[in-house]
Amino acid sequence: MKLTMPLPGNRANARWHWTTEKKLRDEFYLACDIMCRGQRKNRKRWDRVTIKATLYVWQMSDQDNLVARLKWPLDYLVKRRFILDDSPKVLEWVGMPDQKIDRKNQRVEIEINPIEGE
Repeated sequence: MKLTMPLPGNRANARWHWTTEKKLRDEFYLACDIMCRGQRKNRKRWDRVTIKATLYVWQMSDQDNLVARLKWPLDYLVKRRFILDDSPKVLEWVGMPDQKIDRKNQRVEIEINPIEGE
């Protein structure tokens, strides 16, 4: 399954008040709900998955910043029951997140696939 989500802000060095962060996260989840509508219906939550992420960004970032940007998308996948959890017991990464320049349509594309037989 491939999901397209909005690109969250770079939170790597962010120090927001918790109310500001909650407001921004809630807005992000709402945008994800709109972009991912219909992909959650009548689908069993997977207990073990592989995941690959591609971020379409304004400019290239450090790898640690890319990983930090995936916090909210991964939390969204858990909250909306796409996956059981975002722990290593459930989530197996297929390489590091990739990044490509797309200044007109910044987004995150996440590909998740069930691991069969576990």
